[in-house]
Amino acid sequence: MSPRFVRLAGVFYGSLVVVAVLWNTLRGRETEFLGDSILASLALGVLTAVGTLTLGLLAYRLLPALRSLSDELGPRLVDGTDYGSLVLISVFSGVGEEALFRGAVQEEFGLVPAAIIFGLLHVGPNRRYLAWTAWAVLAGFVFGYLYALTGGLLAPMVAHSLHNAATFVIWKRSRSAKAG
Repeated sequence: MSPRFVRLAGVFYGSLVVVAVLWNTLRGRETEFLGDSILASLALGVLTAVGTLTLGLLAYRLLPALRSLSDELGPRLVDGTDYGSLVLISVFSGVGEEALFRGAVQEEFGLVPAAIIFGLLHVGPNRRYLAWTAWAVLAGFVFGYLYALTGGLLAPMVAHSLHNAATFVIWKRSRSAKAG
């Protein structure tokens, strides 16, 4: 990912936050960023990221299709990208997607529709990506539950961002070890 791509991702995901805040404002709602307890939200976000990362690594080990997809996508997504850019993309996507899907879509339509829409927007170009789509639907339910449980976006934003960042870093290190 080039620095230009990272900047464009920042603008795109930042726009999702703006859309969520405007949506809520127009509907007469506050956008609840922090929730009931900052400390509890941070702790639950970290614990959830550990859980989702563990499940993701287990799925990777058990499903050959995921390993194949990883080998195919790795050169484009992680091989030439520095760790800082991978972490930035992870934070941008975690914050932007959670603001929109939990903070606005879930507020408007409920947890189930928000999780399904979130997953459907993670559809790949062919059937080989169905596991990714199913994972995104599951993650949408988990992050949506975190939002409902904590009363704010902090926990799902932390969980989503940490999950993505850890996944990218582990993926990059794994590929570097294979190459070296």
